[in-house]
Amino acid sequence: MMKDLGLRSRLWPSLLVVYVSLTCISSSNTQTSLIARLPTTTRAEVVARAKQLAAHSWTCGSQNLHASCSRSYKSDWTNGQHVTGIPYSWGGVDGPELFDQKLAKGLAAGGHSRYGVLACTAGIDCSGFVTLCWGLPVSGHAYSTSNLRTIAGRLRANVFTDLKPGDVLNKPGSHVVLFTGYNPDGTLNICEASGSAARVICHRTTWSHVTKYIALQYKGIDD
Repeated sequence: MMKDLGLRSRLWPSLLVVYVSLTCISSSNTQTSLIARLPTTTRAEVVARAKQLAAHSWTCGSQNLHASCSRSYKSDWTNGQHVTGIPYSWGGVDGPELFDQKLAKGLAAGGHSRYGVLACTAGIDCSGFVTLCWGLPVSGHAYSTSNLRTIAGRLRANVFTDLKPGDVLNKPGSHVVLFTGYNPDGTLNICEASGSAARVICHRTTWSHVTKYIALQYKGIDD
C-alpha cells in the first residue's frame, strides 16, 4: 500500500504537467481557429464603414419615441426630428439597413445602459460599432470592450505617432473608439458610438479623452 502511495505521489506532478500542456495546446488551437475565421478587411474599408454609420440620416417618428419593453425608457429625440448618425443603443449592433428596418417596425430609436439591453430598441453601441466597422457579421453581439482582445492584439507602438486608421483605443469595461488619423496640432480624429452624443459621430478630440485607453489592432486587418 505504501509503495502504491509513493508511486502515485511521483506520478501526480507528471500528470499535472501533461494536463496543463494539453489544456494550453487546446486553448491555443481554439484561438488560432478563431483568428482564421475572422473576416479580413482593409483599413480604408474600416474607415469607410465608420463614416457611413456616422453619416446615416434618419427621421424619428412618434412610434420611435417609446420602448414597448421598458417603462422607464426616455428618448433622446423628438417627433419628426432629423438626425445624422445611427443612434447609440446599449447592446446593439445595427447597421444602416437593419436599423432602418427596425425603425420602420416601430422600435425605439436608441437606448442607454441605464435601461439595460432592450430587444425593442434599434441602434448600436461602442463595441458593436467597432466590430461592425471591422466587418464582423451583425447577427450577434459577441464582443464587448472586455473581450475585444480575443480578436485584436495589443499594440506596443507609440500611440502618439504610430497608430493607423482602423486601430482602436479601448478601455475595458468602459468604452472603445476607432482611430482615423492624427492632426498637426497634436489632436486625433476618432469615430465612435457615443453615449453622450446619443449617436455615432466622427470628430476631432484630445488625448485626455482617451486617458488609460489601450491601443488594439484587429487581427483580421489586411495591411
